[in-house]
Amino acid sequence: MWCKLACLRIYPVNDSLPGKECWLVIRRNEGEGDTKYQFSNAPFETSIEKLGQMSCSRYWIERALEDAKGDGGLADYEVRGYIGWNHHMAMVFMSMLFLLEMQDEWKLKAPLLTLTDVREILEVIMPKRRVSDREILKLIEQKHKARYSAKLSHHKRGR
Repeated sequence: MWCKLACLRIYPVNDSLPGKECWLVIRRNEGEGDTKYQFSNAPFETSIEKLGQMSCSRYWIERALEDAKGDGGLADYEVRGYIGWNHHMAMVFMSMLFLLEMQDEWKLKAPLLTLTDVREILEVIMPKRRVSDREILKLIEQKHKARYSAKLSHHKRGR
């Protein structure tokens, strides 16, 4: 990524008073008309090159979040509690790690392979198994039977 970059030390205004001194990073990516502005609390000694690297790294973070929304299921959660949300996020991160590892493994043969491509390939080569209602009911009955027998055995020992 190439860009034009300017970095200035400024005092942003907070409640009509000068705030704490910080960096104003002004960046225009090559081939784009938009100018982007960012504040940075990096130390005074920070080089312009480092400020530019940090400013441009934001693109990759936003790209990773967009990929997670589209390919990892980040946008698909419908939970109401913290534990459910936490579990969903863990599954999204694991799925993204898997997709990234597959992309990295296959990139020698297909350097332009995207995460969406990897997901679509996996959907073809790893088709979902259809499970009938009868099979689901049988699995539930087995789980309940095992749980019930374990409960009975624990009650006998406690006497």
